[in-house]
Amino acid sequence: MDKFGGLSTMDPCRRYKIRAAVRKHEGKVTESQLSTLKNLCCFGNKVLKISFMAASSSCLAAQCKYDVFVSFRGEDTRDNFTSHLVAALCRKKIKTFIDEQLDRGDDISPALLDAIERSKISVIIFSENYASSKWCLDELVKILECKNKNAQMVVPVFYHVDPSDVRKQTGSFGDAFVKHEKQFKGIPEKVQKWRVVLTEASNLSGWDSMNIRPEAKLVDEIIEDILKKLKDKSFSSDFEGLVGIYSRIEQIKSLLCVGLPDFQIIGIWGMGGIGKTTIAGAIFNQISNDFEGRCFMANVREESERGGLVYLRERLYSEILEETLKIRTPSVPKCIKERLQQMKVFVVLDDVNKPEQLDYLAGGLDRFGLGSRVVVTSRDRQVFDKCRVDKIYEVEGLNQNEALEHFSNYAFRQNICPKDFLVLSERIVFYANGNPLALKVLGSFLQRKCKLQWENALKNLTRISDPDIYDMLKISYNELKQEEKSIFLDIACFFKGDDKDFMTRIQDDPESVHYGLNVLVDKSLVALSCNNKLQIHDLLQEFGREIVRQQSVKEPGKRSRLWYYEDVYQVLKKNKGTESIEGMFLDVSQIEDLHLTSRAFVKMPNLRLLKFYVPGQITGSDMCTKVHLQQGLQYLPDELRYFHWYGYPLKALPFDFSPENLIELNLPHSKVEQIWEGKKHFNNLVMLCLSHCESLRCFPQNIHFRTLIEIDFSYCINLTEFPEISGNVIELDLKGTAIEEIPSSIECLTKLEELDLAYCRRLKSLPSSICKLKSLHLLCLYNCSNFEIFPEILEKMECLEYIDLESTAVKELPSSVEQLKGLRELILEDCSELSKLPENLGNLKSLKRLFAKRSAISKLPSSIAYLDEVIELSFHGCRGLVLPPILSGLSSLTKLDLSDCDVMEIPQDIGRASSLEILDISGNDFDSLPASIKQLSRLRELYLSNCSMLQSLPELPLRVKLLDASNCKQLQSLPELPSCLEELPISILEMTSKHSLGSTQFKILADPCMELTFTDCLKLNEKGNNILADLRLIILHMAIASLRLFSEKEFKKPHGISIFLPGSGIPDWFSNQGSGSSITIQLSQHCCSTNLIGFSVCAVIEYEDDFPNGGGYFNVGCSYCFEITALSETKHDDFWYLGNQVSTCSDHIYIGFRPCINFGLPDGISVSFHFFTYNLFTNNENGHKVKSCGVCPVYAHPNQTKLNTFTINMLPPSEEECDEIRK
Repeated sequence: MDKFGGLSTMDPCRRYKIRAAVRKHEGKVTESQLSTLKNLCCFGNKVLKISFMAASSSCLAAQCKYDVFVSFRGEDTRDNFTSHLVAALCRKKIKTFIDEQLDRGDDISPALLDAIERSKISVIIFSENYASSKWCLDELVKILECKNKNAQMVVPVFYHVDPSDVRKQTGSFGDAFVKHEKQFKGIPEKVQKWRVVLTEASNLSGWDSMNIRPEAKLVDEIIEDILKKLKDKSFSSDFEGLVGIYSRIEQIKSLLCVGLPDFQIIGIWGMGGIGKTTIAGAIFNQISNDFEGRCFMANVREESERGGLVYLRERLYSEILEETLKIRTPSVPKCIKERLQQMKVFVVLDDVNKPEQLDYLAGGLDRFGLGSRVVVTSRDRQVFDKCRVDKIYEVEGLNQNEALEHFSNYAFRQNICPKDFLVLSERIVFYANGNPLALKVLGSFLQRKCKLQWENALKNLTRISDPDIYDMLKISYNELKQEEKSIFLDIACFFKGDDKDFMTRIQDDPESVHYGLNVLVDKSLVALSCNNKLQIHDLLQEFGREIVRQQSVKEPGKRSRLWYYEDVYQVLKKNKGTESIEGMFLDVSQIEDLHLTSRAFVKMPNLRLLKFYVPGQITGSDMCTKVHLQQGLQYLPDELRYFHWYGYPLKALPFDFSPENLIELNLPHSKVEQIWEGKKHFNNLVMLCLSHCESLRCFPQNIHFRTLIEIDFSYCINLTEFPEISGNVIELDLKGTAIEEIPSSIECLTKLEELDLAYCRRLKSLPSSICKLKSLHLLCLYNCSNFEIFPEILEKMECLEYIDLESTAVKELPSSVEQLKGLRELILEDCSELSKLPENLGNLKSLKRLFAKRSAISKLPSSIAYLDEVIELSFHGCRGLVLPPILSGLSSLTKLDLSDCDVMEIPQDIGRASSLEILDISGNDFDSLPASIKQLSRLRELYLSNCSMLQSLPELPLRVKLLDASNCKQLQSLPELPSCLEELPISILEMTSKHSLGSTQFKILADPCMELTFTDCLKLNEKGNNILADLRLIILHMAIASLRLFSEKEFKKPHGISIFLPGSGIPDWFSNQGSGSSITIQLSQHCCSTNLIGFSVCAVIEYEDDFPNGGGYFNVGCSYCFEITALSETKHDDFWYLGNQVSTCSDHIYIGFRPCINFGLPDGISVSFHFFTYNLFTNNENGHKVKSCGVCPVYAHPNQTKLNTFTINMLPPSEEECDEIRK
């Protein structure tokens, strides 16, 4: 992912669809699932049709709620306290609802009421004018109603107001109520209700800004309180309805030994349905946030069969690193491997059935960092025995009491069994043998049934001499109606993980199927995820497929459904199909070439589902030629409702085929030239996909599509005319076609939501009638290289959210774009003819993102400062860009890219863009930065490379973790720092010890790192030792800042520091120096147990004139080992730093600080360090020579003027000072 969101290199429209999918599910799924969605969206072909990695055996319940609802008075706190609090909540991955609407009516919206109801905690920010807002008071009424009815937690914050004024409605609150009583004279009960809730809320335990200062500390304490409340609530909800799970979870947690500095793999073993996934999921929810990286990888068995282990590993590492990776090689690139080795991660691999799966995804002691834990669930003990699994936990069945309670929850909707059903229940529980899934299915089956029906069920059970889980499941299955059985078998064989609406619409009677699905859900045979995906337990899926196998064990052609590729291959190859077959799915990537006769389907008149496909991540022309029809195709069953054939080899479908029943026709990468010869009626067709059909030249005019809502003709490169289609179409994909003109009649497509015209290189304009498309959400013209004229928008378009004009020839945007009231994202990248933006750009009040990289824009309109909702702006490569003097209105802006724009001056009020987190102003011509940049309290990354005129840096914000000032040729000085170091509370030393368990732990924390890069800033070296002496102070100040941010929970662990700059000598303040690449130091005899904070390290890297091209990109690594008297251990920890391309004509110095953990060590140890460089893209050292190196321990010293505080120094403290720290 790139530094500006990671989506910029993605296919057209995908960025919008990902964000739309994420917005759609925010507040409805967990943060982990949202992260998974973002990653998965980057892999699938159909972004909006990808499901979450749902748990295979027991669906991980998604809490469809917000964590926090914030009630506040916008004019008081929107741009200060509330924005800071919400940003802090988001940084902690707390799902927060904040009402961003400024224009409000008199009544609170239903959406807002719903958001309050679906929140776990409401935070009420009482400010001076809170009570003057009827809207706020109505919010408060609803919040207190949810508190009293649903036990919602409420956290009041008294921001610059006296709680007494809120309680008694005096002061500004009293003034507000004088006005309310006049306005609502006729309905005094309304005003009285407001008074009551204000009094009630003010009596709750809360936070007073007058008592906790500064404001940042108040925010931190509120966040800490909310996190604790959420954790307590999550802990109890994890076990809700899960009988017997608590003790099992605690047993596994004791095996995990979280906190020990080692790497462990724990196996959870048990039969299907016993609760392995449920237990692993509950543990994941409880402890995964204590790790730096995390991933719940469900359905490993099924997913590896579908997409292969390379693809699965790609998904796993993408989620751990929270970015999109493309690793299509058997080996993992060294840069990724090392990042994983430096992370403490928690991974669950669910339903592993082969040792090679575990070995490939998590094998090897060096795969993840120390302290990492991998939990593996499997039914096969051999998986654990053949791999290096440290501990194995066998999940046993529920005991008698637990089983009875679990069964009662489903049979009687209560956890106590009624006395008159106790004997019957105990007999059924006996047969279930403690299996939770069997108990759940049997309980759901018997719910609301009379005793006679219970007796009959028991008779069926007793007839089985040795009942297994399948026998018990069959009792529930046999009670289903025929249509419900058919739906269950379709899901088990074909549709697991698919969208419910898709599965429903391709059936005979969608309404009946919808009802049948509800029955299956009620009987616990299938489930629906929060994003409407069909889910079925692995065991139930196997049970359903076994029912189909038993229809004809030896002759697959006599079964109703075929899904296994070998069965399908043999049936088709040997022409063994029969009228029994209703569905046939074939993964053609799994088979050899298959030659079919023209009558291949004649014996299958009842075939309604036919799919020849390749998995989404597999592409290639060789896949299109696997199934051959040299003799043509004479027959397709008229019963077909779903017809999907990847690489269909013929020019048209059979003439005699009647498509009356067809609902989805999908023929990607086929040789079709026209769908049919002659007139045909598609009375039920909903989706038509002919993507990559290069022989298709026109849309069929003789075919009627009355019900069509989705059309995909993408990359039909010979399609020249816009199709005449009905007004019911919702999605129209014409990307990569040869269309030259869009007719004005497009206005008839009144239901159209998505129009994709990317890569239509002959298209020059759009008709102005486009504004009639009131339902349009997405308009993509990416890489329409001849598109010159953007149409006038003559009417308001409130639904259009996304416009992509990247790489078009558009010359200007009309001022009428202000009619696009709902526009959220505008892409203008590489518009080389676009020289300006409309002056009224600031009227696009909904705009969130504007990307205009490498366009010809030379001046920004002053109204851009009015885009108070925009969060991302990019003008990279807009040469000669002139910025407006004022940027202060961009209060929501988090990412700003002005790199390579030849900017001469940065606006002085840049510091008022208070939300800015990433600022890239590299490659510009300014000679200084405004002092106000220090006010950017949230700034984390600052890019200044190649600013050739920059001479000095002002003081920078505390939270900057990355500063890249490489190749700033004129840079002479770094920010001045005070000579006095800040004191820190000794409690921080106690906090760092929480990273350690065990008596001999010693670990240098390698990652993450605060990075300062000054490569090729040669004038920095002209000051000689002065700049190197300053670095000592910089190291100490940054180490202090890192420890403080760690103590404030901003960092999960103390951060290291990396600085790279020109130079050839080790600074004098390094107490241990040596030539070459290695050095060993002896630590002080009395300072090891608590005073040692970390190490400052230094390496001089020598460059040679004849160094190979491309060798400028490199890492600096350092391995270490330590030795204790009477105990010798070796620990390795490779930390690395990515340098920019550096000059080969001068030496450079790498200086860093790395915090360490050493609690419990005896005094007096020696530590050896070895420095090396290696190429970023290879596994080998790259040949840069380490000329010399140095190490200096950094110690805590007690502050003599302030009790219980310490500062840090590079001199060892005295024995007395060490004793004081210990005390």
